[in-house]
Amino acid sequence: MRRKLYTQHNNFRHSPDSKKDSDLKYLHDLFIKYKLHGARNAQATIRDYRQAFELLLKFDCELKLKDLTENTIINFFEFLDTRERQIGTQKLVRTIKNSSVASLRSKLNSFFVWLNERHYIKANPFDKIPFPKVTYTDRRAFSPKEFEAICYAINTRIDWQNLLIKKRNIAVIMFLVLTGVRKKELLGLHLSDIDIDRKLIHVPGEISKSKRTRIIPMNATLILYLTDYLSYRQHYTTNFLWISSTQDRGFTEHGTKHLVHLLSKVTKINCHLHRFRHTFAINYYTQTHDLIGLQKLMGHTSFKMTLRYMRSLPDEYVVDQMQKITIDEFI
Repeated sequence: MRRKLYTQHNNFRHSPDSKKDSDLKYLHDLFIKYKLHGARNAQATIRDYRQAFELLLKFDCELKLKDLTENTIINFFEFLDTRERQIGTQKLVRTIKNSSVASLRSKLNSFFVWLNERHYIKANPFDKIPFPKVTYTDRRAFSPKEFEAICYAINTRIDWQNLLIKKRNIAVIMFLVLTGVRKKELLGLHLSDIDIDRKLIHVPGEISKSKRTRIIPMNATLILYLTDYLSYRQHYTTNFLWISSTQDRGFTEHGTKHLVHLLSKVTKINCHLHRFRHTFAINYYTQTHDLIGLQKLMGHTSFKMTLRYMRSLPDEYVVDQMQKITIDEFI
């Protein structure tokens, strides 16, 4: 049976007039299969590829392979700029940001490159379309005042169901801001990944976006909060480091969404978990000026990715650095 399926697959690949050859949804499924099992991309990346493609199909649900032209892409982005979107309780027309265009383009471009390399299309429709100029004006890292407000909300303003959950939540926040781990890494950690005695955190490659195992040292502050939390969760049998508030199991993605929603509601601050990663990156850099170490701790395979986190550097830091420059130390 396996041999028969293999032969059928080969026949399809060498039949340019095959109906499936022009079926964009079928080809995108093949692309996803390649990225997932061949390139070994992370689930979060696969999800982004799917969402970008689904948005393209919202523009034209009957899109075919022959329709992948420069003109189609221009019309697609016009559609994004002029469509009605749900903003709060209203439907409004809002021009899509260049940063969103850049992100969407990179996901679709990966698919188009895959098609072009396998001769499904003669040219990438993005080839002659300039990449959007992206400038970031938003501050991703929390300010000291914002982080203080978040900690105050957990400790004082929110009535948690019990002391263990309160201890867990403050430990989670401290863990995020003092290690820079991603959400998937946070939720995937087991008790055996934490070595209090050696002051080390083991982040397995299976839960890391880069697929690479890394070691993160713990400082004294984090050890204090972790030890306090662990002393309260002793009756749990689950191997996951962070426990659920409802059952003897690990903390779930749904649980983190509930935590973020609650903190955002109480503090009036966008408490998205990834902002803690930005906060860690900025604080590590401003206190150490060690970009190489930061890249290693963040688990980035590309130095360019690490540099993107520097967009959150506050103006006050740049001003402070300028005050340190003197002509006496010029080379």
